[in-house]
Amino acid sequence: MRSVRLLLFRQCCNWGVQASLLFASFTAGAAGFSLSVADIAAPDFTARGITLTLPEDGSADLRIAELRVQQRGLRNVQIRCAGFTLSTASMSCHGGKLAQLPGAIMEFDYRFATGSWQVSAQLRNVPGKQLATFLPAFMPQLNQGALSGTLRISGDASGAAAVAADVQLADAGFSDASGLHAAEKLRGTIKFAAARKAAIWTWQGDIAWQSGEMFWQPLYLRGGHKVAASGSLAGTSLKIEQAIIDQPEAGRVQFAALWDMKQGVLVECTARGDNLALEKLFADYIKPFLDKGVLAESSLYGHADVDWQYRDGATQSLRLALRDAGIADAERRFALLGVNSEIDWQADAPRTASIAFAGGALLGVPLGSGQWAVQMRGMDFSVAQGVLPVLDGKLELHDFRMQRKDAEWHWQFAASLSRISMEQFSQAAGWPKMLGTLAGRIPRVSYDGHEVNVDGALLFNVFDGTVVATQLKLTDPFGRAPRLSGNLNMRELDLDLLTRTFSFGNMQGRIDVDVNNLELQDWQPARFDARVSSSAGNYPRKISQKAVQNISALGGAGAAAAIQRSYLRFFENFGYERIGWSCKLRNGVCAMGGVDNGNGAAYAIIKGGGIPAITVMGYNRDVSWSELITRLKRVTQGNMQAVVK
Repeated sequence: MRSVRLLLFRQCCNWGVQASLLFASFTAGAAGFSLSVADIAAPDFTARGITLTLPEDGSADLRIAELRVQQRGLRNVQIRCAGFTLSTASMSCHGGKLAQLPGAIMEFDYRFATGSWQVSAQLRNVPGKQLATFLPAFMPQLNQGALSGTLRISGDASGAAAVAADVQLADAGFSDASGLHAAEKLRGTIKFAAARKAAIWTWQGDIAWQSGEMFWQPLYLRGGHKVAASGSLAGTSLKIEQAIIDQPEAGRVQFAALWDMKQGVLVECTARGDNLALEKLFADYIKPFLDKGVLAESSLYGHADVDWQYRDGATQSLRLALRDAGIADAERRFALLGVNSEIDWQADAPRTASIAFAGGALLGVPLGSGQWAVQMRGMDFSVAQGVLPVLDGKLELHDFRMQRKDAEWHWQFAASLSRISMEQFSQAAGWPKMLGTLAGRIPRVSYDGHEVNVDGALLFNVFDGTVVATQLKLTDPFGRAPRLSGNLNMRELDLDLLTRTFSFGNMQGRIDVDVNNLELQDWQPARFDARVSSSAGNYPRKISQKAVQNISALGGAGAAAAIQRSYLRFFENFGYERIGWSCKLRNGVCAMGGVDNGNGAAYAIIKGGGIPAITVMGYNRDVSWSELITRLKRVTQGNMQAVVK
């Protein structure tokens, strides 16, 4: 046996080695030849504690105590080469097997004179969990399934110069500790090739994702996608020269982009798609980013052609052709269907779009067809006048304007509502059948990105009277818990129409209703000061026994009609002088009063007058709001028994 210990300096060989000092120990004997190297450092890797054993059968055993490749560290790496050659010109390994990666056959070759090298691996059902150890840390870490195919990488003394992969995935999966990225049962193929010239990499790749599921916060996707792309990488600037994405049930999108990887900024992008299915695109790629609000609970329909240009941090142009498109809220609050339009929007030039729609619905009320001309000046959109058919009437929109300011959308409009049958409107909305007509005028309504405000008063005609709403303010209108505040003042409502609508028994006369300091949270009353009283003037004032019993029931347990004479129990209708009822709602409790509010526990809800006359009293001042609503539902459903005696 013969042993030699050498001290090698960097200048001794042209390996591209950057370490200033290498210690190598050679041992030769009858059993073969071995080489030990302290450490090696090159542009793309470092290795420490290297031992190469060369048996006489032409094979080789390579052991590396610590290997770091592309900032990924590995320990106790063991490679067995079925065939190994070492000469003054080169070193190569054939049929290599890596102990940490069963199922992979490796080849590598190194040229001493030029410093060029090449490594390849043939994968045959390699467990994904074991392959994850060799992947860069920034990539998803495989934890299940298997991979087959080929991997190749080559380079020279300056580093890697070419990379190629052709891999098939079988039931592969990955996940991370944060729970934001995960996949399972992935099947498909990945083909990728990249080459470096000077400091620029050019690349191209194809992905055919056949089946499986993937969650990449906030997206949840299923297999069926195909991606083909090519581009270049110069420093931290990633350029996608052309990419084609085929999405199942959605369509094909082509795009090109430039991405600043250091700043994490999209510099420019163009995208085009023809005959795209809006329902699938919106559900899979847009809706997941809408954390809350009306759009997050809506669906899109129809098809569209899209051509998008982005540059300098903003959209420069958008061409959108809609065909039988539509949007519908899951809660059935609104819908707009059959939209057809050619929209050519430019950031720096005015345009006009004609938008036609076949119909829709608002709170269950059907809307007719129409066509609006929309003026577009950058992020400023306006409609001088638009007509929206509603049942047997129409809603006319005036001076609608929407613009983007301070990263928020702002809009405003005025409108008028022609006479609409209340009978048709209430039936369509799922309300009790109402009689009369609905008409009104809506002054300027504005939205500043957070609140909807009404300037002036909303005026409507209903139950042959008038309803005026003032100081209306709606906060977070598109959120999950909108808040509404304002005042409602109703004058001379026809009691005959009102009571017949709600099966309350018959009452004749007119009333005024005031609801001030109204606050609704998530459309439920949280606070108000309400009062109902007889309108001024001369008109018939009659009330039926059924109405008496129902009003008595609202007064609470023990409430009864104060009958002036016993024989009045035989009358079906009675006269009255005045009606008065009030409720101040605070903290879920309604503090009630009557005609004159009186003293003590009792108060008059109806003060008798005429012949025969009747007075209805209430005896509970403080009533839970939920209990009051329960009573109201009970009496309007006709479940109360008469208490007149």
